[in-house]
Amino acid sequence: MFDLQRFLEGLDLLYASGKGREAEDYLKRGLKEAAACGDDGSILAILNELMGYYRAAGRHEECLLCARQAMELADELGLDGTMQYGTMLLNAATGYRAAGRYQEAERLYGQAYEIYRRYISGPDYHMASLHNNLSLLYSETGRLQDAKRELEEAMSIIQKLDDADSEIAITHTNLGNLCFQMNQTAEGKAHMEEAVRMFEKAPDGKDSHYASALSGLGEAYFREGNLEASKACYEKALQEIEAFYGENEYYQVTKRNLELVADMQKRQEAAKKSRVKGLELARAYYETYGKPMIEEKFPEYRDRIAAGLVGEGSECLGYDDALSTDHDFGPGFCLWLTKKDYRKIGSRLQEAYDALPKEFMGYEARNTTSQAGRRVGVFEIGAFFQGLTGFKKPPKEEEEWLSIPQERLRTAVSGAVFEDPLGKMTWRWNGFAQEPESARLKRLYRSLGRMAQAGQYNFGRAKKRNDMGAMYFSLSEFLNAAVETAYLLNETYMPFYKWKLRGMEEFQCLPQMRVCLEELMEKEPTDKDVEERIERICCDVAQELREQGLSESTETFLEAQKSEILKHLLKMQQTKGKESDEERTVD
Repeated sequence: MFDLQRFLEGLDLLYASGKGREAEDYLKRGLKEAAACGDDGSILAILNELMGYYRAAGRHEECLLCARQAMELADELGLDGTMQYGTMLLNAATGYRAAGRYQEAERLYGQAYEIYRRYISGPDYHMASLHNNLSLLYSETGRLQDAKRELEEAMSIIQKLDDADSEIAITHTNLGNLCFQMNQTAEGKAHMEEAVRMFEKAPDGKDSHYASALSGLGEAYFREGNLEASKACYEKALQEIEAFYGENEYYQVTKRNLELVADMQKRQEAAKKSRVKGLELARAYYETYGKPMIEEKFPEYRDRIAAGLVGEGSECLGYDDALSTDHDFGPGFCLWLTKKDYRKIGSRLQEAYDALPKEFMGYEARNTTSQAGRRVGVFEIGAFFQGLTGFKKPPKEEEEWLSIPQERLRTAVSGAVFEDPLGKMTWRWNGFAQEPESARLKRLYRSLGRMAQAGQYNFGRAKKRNDMGAMYFSLSEFLNAAVETAYLLNETYMPFYKWKLRGMEEFQCLPQMRVCLEELMEKEPTDKDVEERIERICCDVAQELREQGLSESTETFLEAQKSEILKHLLKMQQTKGKESDEERTVD
C-alpha cells in the first residue's frame, strides 16, 4: 500500500534541506509506486505536486500535461464538484496562467471559485490561494486595480488564519511586485521588506518563494539607486533559486538583473573616477579608434566623412552625470555620410564601427536600450535629421518650422560635430538652429495666450468653484506655458521635459524664472498665495517683453501682451510684402 502522507513529508524534507532539484525524480518515483499499488488518489496528489514543480521551473508544457492528466483522472474518480476537485482546478489554472494561456486559466479559476463558495464559509487557505493566483492573472493581463483588490482580499483572509506566516509573506511578495508594476515603489519596497523579514525568521527554513521576495527587494533598491544592496539581494536570490530549481528560466532572468546592477555600478565608478562627460568620452573614443579606423580602411573617404555626437541623450545637452550611465551611455560616436557615399560604403563602415573596441577609459560598451533606438553609428545626413525633426533639411516655410516641436529642434542641434570636411553636416546642423523670427514670435504668441488663459483666468475660476481637478490642470498648463515662454524669450529651443528646469539655469533673460516656478510647484493649488505667485511670474514676463522691444503695453494680463506680439508679426508681414513687390518691380 502506498503511504502518501509519508511520501509528502519526504518531499517537504527535500525542499527544506535545499535539495529541490532532486524533487522531480522523487515525484516520478512516487508516481510509479502509486501506480503499481493502484492508488489513484495518491497519483492525483502527486500530479498536483508535479504541476507546481514544473510551473516553478518554467517547464510549461510538462506542467500542462500533468494538469490534463490530473483533470482526466479526477473525472474518472467522480470527484467533480468536490473540494479536492476545486483544488486540482486551482493548480491547473495556475499552470495555464504561467504558460500564458490566460483564457483557459480564467475559466478554470472561475470553476474553482464556484466550488469553494459551496464549501467554504469562513477564513480558509484555499480561498486565499485562489484570490492570490487570480490577482496574478489580472496583473499579467493589464487589469492592475483588479489585481490589487484580489491580493488585498487574499491578505485579509490569511491574516485571520493560524500559522500562516509563510502565506502572508508570499502575499506581501505578490503585492510588492504588483506595486512595482503600478509605479508605487515605496509601497512595493515595504511589502518586499516585510516578506523577506518573515521568510528569514521562519523556523523551518526558507520557502521556495523566498527568492521572489529577495528579487523584489533587489528591484526596489535598484529603483532607489542603492546598487550595493540591490546586488546583495539578487545574489541571495540566485542561490535560493539554484538550490530549489537549478539554473532554470527564472534563474537566468535574475542573473541578467544582477549583471545589469553590476554593469551600472562599474559605469558609475568609471564616471566618478574619470569625471569625463559623455561628449568628451565620445570625442576621445573617436580620436583614439574612429579616426585611425577611417584612415586605415577608408582612406579615399577620410575627407568626406563627418564625425561627432548629435541628437538624443543627456550627454548631448551636457547634463549627464553618474546616474546617466544606467542606459544608452558609453563610448560611441556618429559618422555622417552624403546619400551617395552612404550607398557605397554605409554598410561596410558600420561593420568597421561595430568592430571597434568595446571598452574605453574604464567604460564598458555602450548599453543601448531598445526603447531609445540607434543613437550612434553610421548615418546618411538627410535621414539622420529626418529621424529627429521630420525634415531632411532646414525648412523653408514658416508653417513647416512650426510643425516641429521645440524639443525635437533642441535635440537636432544638441551635441557637437568633431570634424566635417565637406561642411554638409554642419550646414544642416546650423540651419536647424536658426528658426525664423516670425516662427519664434508665433510660438510666443501662443504660449502667452496659454499662460493667460490657464493661470490668470481659468485657475481663479476653478478655485471659486472649489473644482480641485480643474485647479490642478490649470496650474499644470500654466507651468508648461510659462517654461516655453521663458525659453522663447531666451531664443533657445526648449529641451525634453525632464531637462526643462535644468536648462533654465543657463538663462540670460528671466534668470529668476526657474526659482519662481519651483516655488510655485511646491504649493498646493488651495494655498492662498498661488494666484499671487502666478501674477508675479506674468509681471516678469511682461517686463521682459518690454525690455526686448516686443511690447509697449504696461498691462500684466498676458492676453493683452499677445496683441503686442501680433503687431510685430503684422509689421514683419507688411515688410515682407513690400520686399516682394520691389523684387517684382526690378524683374
